[in-house]
Amino acid sequence: MIIVGLTGGIASGKSFVINYLKKIKITTHESDKVIKDIYSFPKKIFIEYLKKEGFEKTIFKNKINKQKIREEIFQNINKRIILEKFLHNEVKKSREIFLKKHSNKKIVFLEIPLLFEKKLQNICNYVCSTIATMKIREIRALKRKGMGKKIFNKIIKIQTKDAIRRKKSDYLINTNKAKKETCLQVDNIIYDILKNNK
Repeated sequence: MIIVGLTGGIASGKSFVINYLKKIKITTHESDKVIKDIYSFPKKIFIEYLKKEGFEKTIFKNKINKQKIREEIFQNINKRIILEKFLHNEVKKSREIFLKKHSNKKIVFLEIPLLFEKKLQNICNYVCSTIATMKIREIRALKRKGMGKKIFNKIIKIQTKDAIRRKKSDYLINTNKAKKETCLQVDNIIYDILKNNK
């Protein structure tokens, strides 16, 4: 099984690429979806963890206000580290189950936004990074619910810079271009990987 890591900064086009991969029947694991489900359908253990670690103001009737959590973790680095520890552990468990389940596949993609930050390139045979100009990324990000310029800039600050992604990646997917061109880049990457692993 060939494991391809897919990463990229905020609003760099990862979701579009993931959706295209699913459209062409490539098996994918989405870290973002795992985390989204944790927040949308919180289990008792997560609620209790949040209360224990000082996030009680973000919880109302067992529902979690993700925007309030975002505000808190950018004001308190220790809270961010504590929360990330829980979330990344859950994502890791989900990813390991996924890899065992699909061990018969020729190629799989793992979408991992913090791939370089968490040094997870070691579990991948190849790494692809989505890249786009900061201007385009900002326009995309500010269309998202609860996203302001201040929060966007804080997220950018803690993420790996594109210059480093370029050096550490085996492949780059430039999403500044038209959607068809982005899809063609993905097709070419898959073709090249499979060709090199016959």
